[in-house]
Order: sequence, then structure tokens, then C-alpha cells
Amino acid sequence: MPELLAPRLLESPDQFTARLRARMHSPLCGLMPSMGFLQRQRGGPRLMVAGGELTGVHVLRGLPAPKIGAYHIGGYGLRPFESHIRTLGEVVERYGGYLAPVSGRFPIRYASVEELTAAGELCDAGPVAPYSAEQYAREGFPFRPREDGHRLGWVRATRLSDGRDCWVPAQLLLVGYVVQDRMGEPWLAPAVSTGTAAHTDPDRAALNALEEMVQIDAAICHWHGASRSTRIGAGARTAALQRVVESSFDPRGDRPEFHLLPSADLPGFTVACLIRSADGRLPAVAVGLGIDGVLERAMYRALLEAAGVRALAVWTALRQRFEDASATPEDMFDLESNVSFAALPEGARVVEARFAECDDASADDLPPDDERPPGVRTRELVRAFHRTGKRLYAADFTTVDVADLGFVVARFWCPDLVTLPLPGAPAAAHQRFAAYGGFRRHDPHPYP
Repeated sequence: MPELLAPRLLESPDQFTARLRARMHSPLCGLMPSMGFLQRQRGGPRLMVAGGELTGVHVLRGLPAPKIGAYHIGGYGLRPFESHIRTLGEVVERYGGYLAPVSGRFPIRYASVEELTAAGELCDAGPVAPYSAEQYAREGFPFRPREDGHRLGWVRATRLSDGRDCWVPAQLLLVGYVVQDRMGEPWLAPAVSTGTAAHTDPDRAALNALEEMVQIDAAICHWHGASRSTRIGAGARTAALQRVVESSFDPRGDRPEFHLLPSADLPGFTVACLIRSADGRLPAVAVGLGIDGVLERAMYRALLEAAGVRALAVWTALRQRFEDASATPEDMFDLESNVSFAALPEGARVVEARFAECDDASADDLPPDDERPPGVRTRELVRAFHRTGKRLYAADFTTVDVADLGFVVARFWCPDLVTLPLPGAPAAAHQRFAAYGGFRRHDPHPYP
């Protein structure tokens, strides 16, 4: 039979998602032992918000069991398969990140920068002191600057400028790595999943991971820096999104507002979506982020995440009330207290004040969309990193079982960009803020 006439099995999105979930979701042997959904509040958006838990990867590191929701796994969408597939994808991403340190593919070498350099090895430890002297001196501040002679755990990553292997700090590349206090290893900065993405298409996995780095850098540098956002007005270019808003949001309830957060020198539309409470209910405001080469898609992604953040804010605020676990802005060393803080009137005023420093533009007047294939956009984005003098490293976090599910997990690290900080510990001395007018404020950011 000619190849063009060969039969192919076609699956609807719901069928594919159901089949994948059947392989991943099991309380006994699945990557995701549980999955649930949050009920919509009165006046809230009519979007599905799902959440999932990750299998016991903490056992492999000898760590205590984390609290429910600690891995921030969730998915949002207008239809069931959207929320399901996003949740399953985040499970795979987190699993790959936490399994990487114990997979055997990233053997750890303990040495100082001086020892590696003397041995003729390539290494990059990133910023020496990304925090200010005042931050390091603050009581209870968890991080320390790197000093001469400090021994770190190192793993190999690929330097994309020339394809060579290079030693990078394990604690900054491997999310599941545990800092070795007994060896005197300083905790330099938090390892977060920024720059990690899972997808069935390797090009899309790489593009999503790289774009997430651009997104977080633009959002955090806007929040703590001096740049202004652009409030996006509706236009013919966003007609489909407007139909989604009109059908999914109660006209008397919460309403979304979109802001463009331009990167200083990297391509892509980074968009923040603010969902405000119409009548003072909790949460007063929730902020979600999205990025894409196409403006409307970036806005849609930000809208979905804002709906998820809104649900997270309610859950976190209620838990903190029962556990009496609220924190002051200076002591927010987790990525939940800040979300519930922004949901309260006091924190919402801070968010509103920051986003009030904005310009206005119609969506139709913003730069054109980039609708090239994912592989083309990925290569162009890598070139943009190098063209602007940024170091970029890559690693493959795809485990055997992840590959068996049909996924790849891409991981990138760029020490020249700002990653998602703990809200009470922004990297105030990071040189990247110079591109955004300098570091201006310590207020905890509202992003989970």
C-alpha cells in the first residue's frame, strides 16, 4: 500500500489524555498518586482548575514527606483535557527534575572553583554574590555568598555556545539536589524548575523551557526593577480571547486585565494577567504569567495561570488561617505565602501600585506575531541568548520511564538571567537588573 494511503490511528485530545492518565495516575505505582479539582467560587471564572501530587521522590533523597501541594502541580483550561494534560505534563516535568540527581546520569563532583580551574576543567559557578550585603547580614537569611575555597557539588551540562561539557553547580541545575552542609557547601540560591519543560515534541519541550526563562526574567525584573508594563487593550487581533473572557467570566464578577512585560533584549511576548475581585472577596487580586511568540496565545496562557493562582490563593489563605502559618513579607521563603499575601487587601495594594506604573496600547498596535515552527523559534531564541552575551547550558532530564510515556524533559540554565526567587529573597545584587533600570523594591513578588 502506498505510504500516503497507509491507515493511521487518530485520537481525540480527550482520548489521548485519558490513555496517558491511565498510565500515570495510581496511588500505588503511578507518577501521580492523586489528582483533584477545585470548586469554582461565586463570581469566579468558569475555568477548570486541576491539581496533582507527585510520587514519593523524597524517599530517594532520604527526606521527609512534603506537605500536600508542595510541588505546585496544576493545570487549567476551558475543557477537561486542557486541565488534565497540563497537570500530567507538570507531573512529568517535576518527576524528571527530582529524579535527575539520583538517576546516575549526573554524577556529582565535589571541588572548589580553584581546584577545577587548576585541573584545566571548564566550570561556571554563576554569580558570586547575587544578594546584597544587607540581605546576607539579615538574621534568618538562608543563603551565603560563594567564597574562595568553598567546595560545591558540580554536574556536567552542555555549553550551547560551543557544545562543550562544562561543570555547573548541582544545586542550581538539579531541583532535587540537597546541599551538603557537612562538607561546608554553601547554599547559594534556590534551585527552581524555571527552565525545565516536558512535552511529547522535543522542539516544543526546548522552546517551552527557554521561553519560561525569558518570562520569569522579564516578570521578576519588572516587579523589582524600574521598567513599565503596557496595559493591553482589546483589538481585532485578540477577538478569540475576548470571546473566551465573555463566555467564561461573569460580567458582575471578577474581570481580567492584561499587561505586556517586555524583556530587555530577548524575543517573545511575556504577559501578566491580573484577575481582580469585584466585591472585595478573597482573593483581592491574583496574577498569572504567559509567554508565546503569538500575543493572543501568551494572553490566553496568562489568563489560565491567573485562574489557577486565584484558586491557589484561596487554598493557601485558608490553610494558613487554620495552621497560623502566615509570614511577614521579609520572611516569605516559600512560593505560597506571597500568593496569599497578594490576595489580601494589604498585598493587593502593593500589586495594584506596581502595575499602575504602565502605558496603554491596543493589541493591534503591538509588535507582530512570530508564528514560525517551534524548532525554528527555539534555534532563534538560542541565538538571541548568545547574541546578547548570555551563557546558556542544557541538560536532558528524560528518564527511562518518562521516555516510555512518550515525553522528553528539557532543562536549561542561564546564570545571566534572573530566575524565580523566594519572595523574601530577591536577588537584589544580580547584574541583570541593570537592564531594567536597577533594583528598586524588595516587596515580595506575587508569582507562585
